[in-house]
Amino acid sequence: MHQQETQGASPRAAHAVQSLVQFARVVRYRQSVLIGAVVVGVLLGGLYYATATRLYQAKASLLVLQTGGDVTNTAMSPEGIRQGLMPTYERLFTSAVVLEGAIRHLEPAQRVDFQPYPPEKWLNILRTNLTASTLRQTNIIEIAYRSNSSQSAVAVVNAVLRSYLEFMDKTHKGTAGQIIQVITREKAQLEDRLAAKEQEVLQTRRRFGDLGIRAGGTVVHPTVQRAISLNEALVKTQQKRIELQASQSALLAAIRHGEDLRPQLLGLENAVGREFLLAGFGMGSRDVESETHLQKTLLDSQAELKTLQAYYGPAHPRVVAVQDRVRLTSGYLADYQSRIDQKLLGVRERQLGPLLTQMVQQRLNETWQQENSLRASFDAARSEAVNLNGDMARLEILEHDLRWLRDLRDVLLNQIASVDLRQDHGDIRTAVVSEPVLPTSPVWPKLSIVGACCLLAGIGLGLGLIYALDILDDHFRSPEELRTQLGINLLAMVREIPSLVGEGLQGLQTYVAPNAMESEAFRTLRTTLSLSNRETTRLVISSAEPGDGKTTVLANLAVSYAQSGKKTLMIDADMRRPGLTALLGMKGRSGLSDVLVSQHNLHETGVEQVQSLPLTGLDFLPAGTRRPDSAELLGSSRLAELLAWAESRYDQILIDSPPGLAASDASLIGRHVDGLLLVVQPKKSQRRMVIHAVENFVAHGVNLLGVVVNRLASAKEDSIYGYGYGYGYGYGYGDAKAEHHQAEEPGALEIDAAAELATTQTAAELSNVAPRHAA
Repeated sequence: MHQQETQGASPRAAHAVQSLVQFARVVRYRQSVLIGAVVVGVLLGGLYYATATRLYQAKASLLVLQTGGDVTNTAMSPEGIRQGLMPTYERLFTSAVVLEGAIRHLEPAQRVDFQPYPPEKWLNILRTNLTASTLRQTNIIEIAYRSNSSQSAVAVVNAVLRSYLEFMDKTHKGTAGQIIQVITREKAQLEDRLAAKEQEVLQTRRRFGDLGIRAGGTVVHPTVQRAISLNEALVKTQQKRIELQASQSALLAAIRHGEDLRPQLLGLENAVGREFLLAGFGMGSRDVESETHLQKTLLDSQAELKTLQAYYGPAHPRVVAVQDRVRLTSGYLADYQSRIDQKLLGVRERQLGPLLTQMVQQRLNETWQQENSLRASFDAARSEAVNLNGDMARLEILEHDLRWLRDLRDVLLNQIASVDLRQDHGDIRTAVVSEPVLPTSPVWPKLSIVGACCLLAGIGLGLGLIYALDILDDHFRSPEELRTQLGINLLAMVREIPSLVGEGLQGLQTYVAPNAMESEAFRTLRTTLSLSNRETTRLVISSAEPGDGKTTVLANLAVSYAQSGKKTLMIDADMRRPGLTALLGMKGRSGLSDVLVSQHNLHETGVEQVQSLPLTGLDFLPAGTRRPDSAELLGSSRLAELLAWAESRYDQILIDSPPGLAASDASLIGRHVDGLLLVVQPKKSQRRMVIHAVENFVAHGVNLLGVVVNRLASAKEDSIYGYGYGYGYGYGYGDAKAEHHQAEEPGALEIDAAAELATTQTAAELSNVAPRHAA
């Protein structure tokens, strides 16, 4: 695919280069148009430069810095702030408020640009001549103004800068003062609201006795605290009662089942208490206190012994004394526990059950009484706390409002301080970087720019005119263009030849002067056809329009064939306007039409109608009697039989036919011959007409061998179309005597070799390339 694209691009590039070369030739030919356009452009430019009003420009630079802004906003970089704000500062220079201020600062003598206009137009004039632009990647704005007077330009720039700076300063400070006034007024109102709110909070606290105690950010009132404490005591009492009920149930179950009650003592000790249990077995509180004291003494002695062992040896007297005390205390406690166990064992089994049951019941009754008392107290405290909730909620709301008002007051104070600070040190700072300088030379018009523009405009206008003239000229401009657009070979190019006096063969250049340069083109055409590897015995010659010289080309080519020793027959098949018959002076004689309508033997009729000419080997069959049905005659089989008979007697047969666009006769004849030669006259033949004729021939199956270019004029005109060589003369369609032959143009000798070379190349193409338009 890439190869196909490359192959497709190469012809396009070659065609583009060819078009440029061809256009260069046209420009060279019409160089007077180009020169005239350039001269007009230069003259107009000189006139404009001489009469144009001189404009002077003054410039100044202003630095704009953004010193404030939200420093906590990391999303906005300094570059983003600059790009977002600099266009605004730039547009302010052309705003109405700044320009009106600048006009007020101007003296009457400095308003040079405004004098011819009414005051209502001054603003637009100033805006039109003033430009403000931000220098790339900077915070500098450049201001420029153009004026008819250099002093006025400087004065206007200074006035605009002054008005701009005043506007910026006034806008910023005025806004800051208004902000301070508004904030101060709001602050005074807020102070009144804050004082009223504080008084309301104090009265609310006094009304329900709030002590102001805060725990974890929550208000705790004594009534609420009492209810909470009673609730906790009630919960503990209820837990104790549940434990006693469970122990009582277990004890009763053990008694019913006759189980040993001694293991129940450990559980009862935890439920009713050790002291209560011992008291039930006859042991007083002193026994319990003694046991407790001994246990404490034992623990202290053990701790002291451990400390002494860390500093002294085991045989140290203090260590030995403490060891003895620990041993004695431990022994006494062990004996004490044994005595308690013996007392418990001494209680009879039958007495243990009722005793334990009585102890548990007594303890349970005490717990019930304590629980009922706590519940009554808790209910009363809870009722008081519930009644207190409304006042507490009201107090919390008031305190919340109080905190909000205090915070708002702090914010207003901070804003007042910040705005007051920015009033002297604003967020926007401006400074004039460069002052306007009095210009010494005008910025417009500039000779170099005006000259270059006028020169380019003149060249462009000239090339445009040349191109338009060339487009309007509907003719082929070069052999390459003719060959490309028609798709057929270029066989020969014939220049105009001198006019000859005489009738018949005496009016043909190749017969009168066979060795002259003018006859070389026909010999070249004869050679081209002879070298072709295709059959060219029977040929028909036609053109797109009348007057292209096809009859003259055919007659001279026939003479050239006869002079080479070939027996040649010319047939005038243009029965509508028989130009070849008129050229040879045989009007009124019978000929082709009579042969085609005759019912006699074709051999006898053909021999009878063919006319011999003064040149040996050259015969002619006139058009014959004019008939209205020439197309039907040429389309009959009689024509094919005639051509077959002629081919058996002659080496070369040349047939003159009507133009391809004038009638269909040429297409009818072309289907019975070896090929067709199309004669084109560049200066006369219209391009679209020739293309249309070629398309008609191809559509009808005619084998187009190539094109013969006829009537090339002077060498200068030939260079326009890119031909530059060729010989011969033209012949209009119609009466042969009406054709005019002009004198030979200079330069023919120089191009003779080139013509021979080009024709030889065309012959080689015919020999090696298959026909493009096969029948």
